[in-house]
Amino acid sequence: MSTLRAKAGLSTAAVLLSGVGLGLATASPAEAYAGYCNKSVTRSSALGSLSFVFEAKIPAHDKSMDCYMNRGANSAAVEALQISLNKCYGRSLDVDGDFGPATEAALKYAQGKEGLGVDGKYGKESREGLDWYWDQRSGSRWGCVRLGEYHHIEA
Repeated sequence: MSTLRAKAGLSTAAVLLSGVGLGLATASPAEAYAGYCNKSVTRSSALGSLSFVFEAKIPAHDKSMDCYMNRGANSAAVEALQISLNKCYGRSLDVDGDFGPATEAALKYAQGKEGLGVDGKYGKESREGLDWYWDQRSGSRWGCVRLGEYHHIEA
């Protein structure tokens, strides 16, 4: 009986607090990001010397990589994702910037390969857990590597 009263008391308190603006707030996943991915940014990594500078295009909201996107998006950020899905995960997407059913399916495939949550949506877990396509400024070498990881990229 006392457990039932305690639950009822907590429920009543939550309702009362929310009435004065002090309720328990929960943020939606989208609110945790800088914004919707609307462009791409280029990240560079020098391996060995300046003659081996590699670059990757990463989805971003303005200059922040802390962004999200899902089906329905259309931007340079989607193009950056599509390039990496093609090059690193063997998909054959049109690089058209349209996050449609094919891009969603390709992202789910890559998320599954990397042991990530498979939801077909792009956010922090995908950004940090997927491999990104890096190419050499001079054009000949490339490789697929996660952000922040150092690997030797083979020719």
